[in-house]
Amino acid sequence: MKKIGLMFTFIFVLSFAGLMSGCTTLGAQPQIKADVVMKAEETVRLFHKGNVKTETEFCVGETVPVYRHFGRYLQSREIGKVKIVKILDEHYLEAVVVEGEIRDGDVAKKSSATCLIQLPASNEK
Repeated sequence: MKKIGLMFTFIFVLSFAGLMSGCTTLGAQPQIKADVVMKAEETVRLFHKGNVKTETEFCVGETVPVYRHFGRYLQSREIGKVKIVKILDEHYLEAVVVEGEIRDGDVAKKSSATCLIQLPASNEK
């Protein structure tokens, strides 16, 4: 009887160790990263946070260059242009992509102001 109990304990320990080692061999699961890119004629939002009202900084119909920051020292490169279509409120503007491929987090800059580009959520389109 003692041998049967010892045998069951041995089998349980081996099967438990086998199950645990099977979980660790999977490793990290691959992550899929999808970049949403807005192209010409698509609408984006510009977020302007500043002391001066949006209406005084930007005009409807104005074309503003868009920059993307990259690299270790945050170098920037012009990657496109947006045309301001509508002023939504004191912090938000609506714009249409004129040229280039715009991504979430790009920056629209002019000499006196800077705006962060936010892509619309999929349910807002």
